[in-house]
Amino acid sequence: MSRARLAKVCTNCKESSIKTYWANITTLSRIAGKPAVPESASWLNAALLKRVREMPLQRRKRYATAGVKAAQMYKVQKPNWSKLMTEASETYSKQRESGKRTKREHENWPENGYKALKKLADEMHEEVRHLEKKKTWSNRDLYHYQRYLIVRFYSTYALRGDLADVKIKRPFGANWLSGKGKYIVHIGEHKTERARGAIQISIEDKQVADAFRVFVPHAKQQSHGYLLSTLRQGNRLQRQDMLRLIRNTTKERLGKNIGVQLIRVLKVSAHQKEIDQATELQKELGHSGAMQRRYISRD
Repeated sequence: MSRARLAKVCTNCKESSIKTYWANITTLSRIAGKPAVPESASWLNAALLKRVREMPLQRRKRYATAGVKAAQMYKVQKPNWSKLMTEASETYSKQRESGKRTKREHENWPENGYKALKKLADEMHEEVRHLEKKKTWSNRDLYHYQRYLIVRFYSTYALRGDLADVKIKRPFGANWLSGKGKYIVHIGEHKTERARGAIQISIEDKQVADAFRVFVPHAKQQSHGYLLSTLRQGNRLQRQDMLRLIRNTTKERLGKNIGVQLIRVLKVSAHQKEIDQATELQKELGHSGAMQRRYISRD
């Protein structure tokens, strides 16, 4: 079974979505005790559905969706998987809209919230600072500085997992990093691309810009053309591996299992007061956030 079979039935899906669905289907098959994704749908059985139903909400939502996408790939009807996906998605939406911290968020919320990532980045920088004066880097040097770079980036810019898809050598494709003195991260292919368009971040934070300035010339020595590389072979670091790296690093260094989704929650929560004020103003004036911006009169 290959990802190509999923792509054939997921005709309206972006490539990034197909990658994510396939990664989750692969993990779901391992949960079912399969060494690889099977050729038939028999493994999407009641016992596996029961295991997914008993998972924490975010995992339940993720793997219920994986089960539905797998069923579509096999061209079979699995109404119980669809029902679970709908229930989990609705519960998740209600929970997020309530603003109440989930059990998982409570367990993994670091002391000082989003600021904890910046402090961690500062500590990690001290450990790799000596590499900034080294002319030639090994794969190990590149990987260790890269781990710092990733934490430094996400301590300021809370993207999804799109950093792993960024290219630094032509042909750039949809997601790229450009610049020397001033860096721009352009994410043209992402989850909400159709609704929101491309994400373009001008790197204004000095520490992130400095990290890129040191790292990128060494990263360009790799042949694959992407920003991030694996430790042993120096191949392109895949999205799921970068996400795992973030979780493993925060678990090891902070004692908290912090993934990209929680990082995004941490950053938004750090701006809770401003967001609440903006929301109240929208209610008072009776218009949207976009219309509110049009009412701003700048000097």
